[in-house]
Amino acid sequence: MRLPVIPVKGDEKWELLSRIIDKLETRETKKALARNGLTPVNKAIKLLKVIILAIFFELKTSYAVSEVNKRLELRKFLRVEDEVKLKSVYSFTSKFESEQFINFVFSILNVNSKKRRNKPSLLILDWTDISLDLNPFRKRDLKDKPYKWGYSTKGFFPGMKMMILIDYRTLTPLFFHVYPARMFMKAEFTL
Repeated sequence: MRLPVIPVKGDEKWELLSRIIDKLETRETKKALARNGLTPVNKAIKLLKVIILAIFFELKTSYAVSEVNKRLELRKFLRVEDEVKLKSVYSFTSKFESEQFINFVFSILNVNSKKRRNKPSLLILDWTDISLDLNPFRKRDLKDKPYKWGYSTKGFFPGMKMMILIDYRTLTPLFFHVYPARMFMKAEFTL
């Protein structure tokens, strides 16, 4: 027997989901949906609410749809008036590619961070080791491998390095680059 999905006022998880639902109903989100070809927009928002509910509480989509259809208080919480058909949820998710969905999410993130673009940006630049779990004592030919021997404060390691650039205020990743580690790093930057 599965536990029922009932909205609880004051619970942190439900409050966070409520904010996400509010964000889905904004004009900017509707524009982003239309720009990325997820139309009709109102139906897409309704189906996205059910999909996010399923993801948020780690439910099967079929169970999330049955709970939304069964429970009036859950439909009121999600602001969905009519019943949701499982077939329409599955056909909606099959319509868009993963890249289209990623572009949609990034466009939502960029809309939310536009308000702070007037101010000078503070950026965080960080390098980190990506150490592969390989036996370091075994001799290996690394000529044709995407990883190399590197050195960091932890010592020598076989692996790669990653550089990531993050906006400090919004914590949005702006850029990342993965490259083979090197024994000796020298600064080669052009601005």
